[in-house]
Formats: sequence, structure tokens, C-alpha cells
Amino acid sequence: MVGDRGPTARLIRRLVRVRPITRPPVPRVAYLSPMPPAPSGIATYSKAVLEGMDRIGLRHRYPIDVVWPIKPTHDATIPAYRIGIYHLGNNVDFHADIYRLAVYNPGLVVLHDLGLDDLIRALVGRGEPLGHRARREAVTLAPRMSLPEALANDSLRRPWCAHVVRHARGIIVHSEFCRRYLLDFGCRTPVFVVPHPVVEREPDMRRAEPRGRSFRRRLGLGDDDVLVVAPGDLNRAKRLDAVLTAIRSLDPGPRVRVALVGRRIHGYDVDRMVAASGIGKQVTVAADVSDDDFRAWLFASDIVVDLRHPHRGEVSGSLMRAMQAGRPSIVSGVGTYLDIPEDLALRVAPGPPNSAEVAAALRRLIEERDLRLGMGERARAHVARLGAADATARGYEEAIDATLRLALDPGRRALARWAGALADLGVTDRHLDQGFGLSYPRALEEFGHKPGL
Repeated sequence: MVGDRGPTARLIRRLVRVRPITRPPVPRVAYLSPMPPAPSGIATYSKAVLEGMDRIGLRHRYPIDVVWPIKPTHDATIPAYRIGIYHLGNNVDFHADIYRLAVYNPGLVVLHDLGLDDLIRALVGRGEPLGHRARREAVTLAPRMSLPEALANDSLRRPWCAHVVRHARGIIVHSEFCRRYLLDFGCRTPVFVVPHPVVEREPDMRRAEPRGRSFRRRLGLGDDDVLVVAPGDLNRAKRLDAVLTAIRSLDPGPRVRVALVGRRIHGYDVDRMVAASGIGKQVTVAADVSDDDFRAWLFASDIVVDLRHPHRGEVSGSLMRAMQAGRPSIVSGVGTYLDIPEDLALRVAPGPPNSAEVAAALRRLIEERDLRLGMGERARAHVARLGAADATARGYEEAIDATLRLALDPGRRALARWAGALADLGVTDRHLDQGFGLSYPRALEEFGHKPGL
């Protein structure tokens, strides 16, 4: 018989003592992304997202810690969070460490590019095991791709994002095209389509408007003259050569000038391209401008041209700013651009742009002033509605809530680890059809349904 004063009795009393139910600790969330002043569009994007979260009180519900820059100590601290929100683009300098943490600490992945080809190839070049695994998975799944937009773009023919998508608990993308792409190669991770945020504050935009008028005066442009602006990174994918060729072919009429506005990208000689165009006197290259000047150039414009080939499934932040400024746009009819309402932009055929088609779209907007102004006003109103509804922050709220529910389910975590191990071994649907690797999840399911458990 156990005495009532010995150590054994004290242990028993401690184990059987009724304790009040306490509320679980508030889940902490890590937000891993480039942040200003990092020279990345994703940094500006994240600043806008976090401001939206503050407005709707999401950061009061969930303490969200911004993690940037990434340091070696984060390998030890990130696992302590309930989930991480991992922002991934195609730049190895900004996203290599975030990619690694996203794979080893599964959470909510925000895909800013579907085509992570440059990132994965750089990881392979560094000898990173994760790079080799991602490349193998992309090659293995490539035969599944059937979307015409994917097959027409080298960076999308192989699903370079498949490896990190499989490890994630949830995926945020910014268009329905991105969801279709993920489903096309067999993604079974929950996907949340969240609109791109309104990245510019309205007071900043309003201050840029008179500055834009001063830019026009500096160029000697009158009310009847037309300024075409191609905003964003000055790189090959923006097909600036096709824009200049189109301008050169326009019929005589209103005086047309062109401004190429954005960051210089190593390996692309924009000045040589302009010199070879034959219309260098009509072209202004405004490279590496301040944010204030970038906004002002959008207000200076009459038409914005935002072409893209190859397409990596990215949503154009520069196009969102142009719409916020109330400017009509000409875009490539591919991927995420197809999700823009038809009355807010003119589309040209996907693939390498045909300069004659671009010229026809420019000519139409130049000649039909009412069309041009109406399209710009509708674009401005569309962006204003998104901002007023805080649609981006609400989308993040839904994604975080759902991902936390998954992350806190112990059975789901065990199954995810098991499934990930099978995939790393090269197990396919054919092996699963034969019953390989299914004994553990079946046993786990039976365990979970036993009476009293």
C-alpha cells in the first residue's frame, strides 16, 4: 500500500491533479522577405503587405516578426515559430537562404515567380543538395506540363518550383494562372490566390503627378504629343527592342517620345540597344531612378507598355503602379496578364512580340484619345477598389489561418514528413498504386480512429 507522504504518492497526486484549461500561446509567425532598402521589387511588395496587415489588425492577432536580412542564426530560431511565411523570387542573392529555410521548416510559401530556374541553377552551381533535388524533381515532372503558356516559355516548361511547393503547407500566388500552373504538374498543397497589393501610398502618388508634368515640359512635350513609357527592370524579357521598332514604324502624326525607366540589369546593354534602334533622339533612358522619379515618369506618360517574354509567372509591380496612376497599358497576352480585366489593358499575342502588332496597339491608343483616357480611369478605379477592400491583407489572413490549422495537426505533420521522405526516394504514383510506402499512413489512420483517442 502506497503511503500518503512518500515521493511516490506525491508524484501520483501531481499527475492526477485536475488543472484548469489554459489558453494556448498565441502562434508567432516569421515573415522572411527582402525588405527596403534592398533593391528588389519584392521588398516594396512586402512593405505594402505588412502595412495592410496592420490596417486590418492581423498583426495584433498573430505576432508577425519580420526576418531580414537572413543570418546563420536563423537556422536555429526559425523552427521555433509556428509557421514561417517565405517569399521566393528568382534571384539567388536574395532568396537562396529563404529557400533553404522554407524546405527545412515547412510553412506558407509566397511564389513571386513560378519559374525559379535561375535560383535552382545557382544552387546547383554552389553544390547545394537542395538545388540538385529541385532540379531532379523539375525534370521528373516536366512531362506532365500541358498548359500552352508553360510550354511556350522555357522557364516554365519544367516546374522548378515543384520541390519547395511539395514541402510547403500552403502556397500564395497572385493570379489564377499561377494556380492552374501548379495544378498542371500535380500540386496537392493548398493554393491561395491573393491579389497583388497596391504598393504605392496615395499621398506619394499625388505628389508625383505635378512632377510628371515637369518631366513632360523638360522633354518639350505639349498636350498633343505622346509619351510612351516602358517601366521596370531594363532587361531582355521586357522586349524593349520590339517597343522601339514599333515606335519607329508609326505613321506620321503626333510627336511620339519614349522613356525606358527602371533598374539597369547586368548583362543587358540598354544604351547599345537604343543606339541600334535608329530613333535614339526620340528615346530617354532613365536608369536607376529614385522611387519619386519612377512614380513621376508614370504620370508623365500617356501610354505604358509592359511586355514580357519569356514569362515566369510573375505579376508586374510596375504595371500595378501604372494602373494606380490611371494610365492605359499594352501588355503581353500571356499567363498572369490574362487575369487583368480586358477593359483595363490592350493585349498583344504571347511569345516574342510582333513589332507590327505592338505598333497597331500604340496607334489605336494614340488616335483614340477617349479610349486611352477611359481605359486609364477604369484602371485607376480598379486599383482603388482593391486598396479600399484591403484585398491582399484579407487574402493573407485566410492563408495564414488555414496554414496554421494544418501546422498544428500532429497527424498531418507526421504524414507530411513520411510523404516527403517517399518523394525524396523517388516514389511515384505508380509505386503508390502498387502499395509501396502505404503501411505507415494506414496504421496512423487506424490509430487515430481507435476509441478514446
